[in-house]
Amino acid sequence: MCDPRVKDWALMRSPWPLFFIITGYLTIIKVLLPAYMKNRPPYELRSVIKWYNVLQIVANGVVTWGIMTSGWTTTYHFGCVLPDYSLNPEPLRMLRFLWWTIILKLMELFETVFFLMRKKERQASFLHVYHHCSTLTIIWSGVKYVGGGIASFSPMINNAVHVVMYSYYLLSSEGSPTVKATLIKYKKWITIMQMIQFTFMLVYSSQVFLPSCPASMGIPLLYFPNVIFVYYMFYKFFKKNYVTRSKAELNGNGVKKSD
Repeated sequence: MCDPRVKDWALMRSPWPLFFIITGYLTIIKVLLPAYMKNRPPYELRSVIKWYNVLQIVANGVVTWGIMTSGWTTTYHFGCVLPDYSLNPEPLRMLRFLWWTIILKLMELFETVFFLMRKKERQASFLHVYHHCSTLTIIWSGVKYVGGGIASFSPMINNAVHVVMYSYYLLSSEGSPTVKATLIKYKKWITIMQMIQFTFMLVYSSQVFLPSCPASMGIPLLYFPNVIFVYYMFYKFFKKNYVTRSKAELNGNGVKKSD
């Protein structure tokens, strides 16, 4: 059953707004924007991306803090915490910050547009597009049906990870040559950090399957296969770009590979 508290909230009355947003996004990045950019030089977008990163750092930080202080620093624990569907101030505050997570995920769709306008098509990969669409869908579903409790853990962790991630992007694009040279050495840790967050999400959220946890099974049946699939794709990306490539570079430099 839908959470009655969100029935009149923006984007929450039915799934149709979300459907049209995702359909429009896919149409733009797969049809319209490639056709528009075909015979045009890449846009720089340096200032746009700089302020986009700043906005994401601030917004993700505020929403992380909001979710954390609407239960996790007060009444929540790391056991099976069920959503509170009451109109009490704290559960409503939690729900509002979870709704703002939907807005954060909508903002992230612009990243694909930036990639294509800069002619960085390789970055607009299947993993990138699928991850944005599936995360937006799951967050929307969580707010629509289970706005709080155990379901708030993953958005809180994910938003916190995004603060670090966008800070890295901002510094690597705007920092001094010394800063950029230092950051590039740790680029792989952004992917590692994302895989670690998936591990925490899966381990903590798996308690919904315990007999002692009477949580609804609708969202978990959507959530777990998706997180596992995305985890696998991130692992493949990491292996291809950091493990396999490092071995190839070592061999290409004539350095004997140690077993």
